Amino acid sequence: MEDKKGLIKISFLIPSSEIGGTERMLLLMIENLPADIFSPPVVFTIKGYGRFIDELRARGIRVYTFNLKSRPLDFIKLLYYIKRESPDILHSFLFYGNLIGRVIGKILKIPVVISSQRSTDLWRKRYHWIIDRLTAKWADIIISNSFKGKDVLIDKGGISSSKVIVIPNGIKISEPDRKITKEELGISPSEYIVGNVGNLREAKGHIYIISAATIILKDFPNTRFIIVGEGELKRFLIKEAERLGVLDRFIFTGFLNSPSSIISLFDVFVFPSLWEGCPVGLLEAMMLGKSCVAFPVGDIPYIIEDGVSGILVEYKSSEKLASAVVSLLKDKKLREDIGIAANKRVLEYFSLEVMMERYISTYLGLMQNLRYICKRYR
Repeated sequence: MEDKKGLIKISFLIPSSEIGGTERMLLLMIENLPADIFSPPVVFTIKGYGRFIDELRARGIRVYTFNLKSRPLDFIKLLYYIKRESPDILHSFLFYGNLIGRVIGKILKIPVVISSQRSTDLWRKRYHWIIDRLTAKWADIIISNSFKGKDVLIDKGGISSSKVIVIPNGIKISEPDRKITKEELGISPSEYIVGNVGNLREAKGHIYIISAATIILKDFPNTRFIIVGEGELKRFLIKEAERLGVLDRFIFTGFLNSPSSIISLFDVFVFPSLWEGCPVGLLEAMMLGKSCVAFPVGDIPYIIEDGVSGILVEYKSSEKLASAVVSLLKDKKLREDIGIAANKRVLEYFSLEVMMERYISTYLGLMQNLRYICKRYR
């Protein structure tokens, strides 16, 4: 079960090879697993090559890359390599990663199989929930990064509450190698900056930032908007900003390795996600002491104490989003007070240390249970 050094062997299975909140959390987890308990972990990705692969390899992490969508027979190779690695624990992420991980865990009789719920997944159809429920029995436990994520598994997935535990995301902001300046972005010192970090896809609600910009600029024409991230909606968002006549006030930076290098410039961080679990980008901005405005989805109402450590506004309302941003731009002290409270909130409840303690305790608890069962039926 364990390698000859007595260390626990753990492998991670994740669909995406690009970088979003889940991938960044996984990198943090791997970097902070205690080397005296766990063997160097192995990562398997199943959606082809991407930037995430480079990040893993740059850290000396072994990674196997497959593309099950374009090459279904890669599943056989995936089976072979996971069997060769012979992990004690197989920990998967996201819907398709969980599905594949559970099937492989069942076939290979992997001692401990863990699935992860990372959002409330409003995109799912009824058949997705049925598949989730039917395969959940092959997982020893499901770890949700949010209480809303757990609720949706129980309510829509019909999964037993005893099967799901909640471990919120934890973050650690490291000092970037170099901070981006207003000057190099072509922004004057007197201009305000409203920004967002996140993959450019429907769930992140960037379209509401663009709509809100048309309103904000009426009160604060000296405002610039920075969107950090890549994704399939980039071209659409640029065209929409152009259609509304605000493209010249927007900067789309693309992917940044260290978002904190630019978040430090923001006067207000906007986060209009349409569905979420425990969002990493929001936590990072709060950790950096930024006043944040968000829609009340997922666990955001738990993360942000409305009016104290951030501002929550009506779901899908560009007008309310704009109004909250304007109120913050008008009042520097309010921005600072909310930023201080936001930083305190994250340090107290969403630190990397707390998250890792919970993950390690869960891993060890499952391994100890396994040893007990093996002893009992030996």
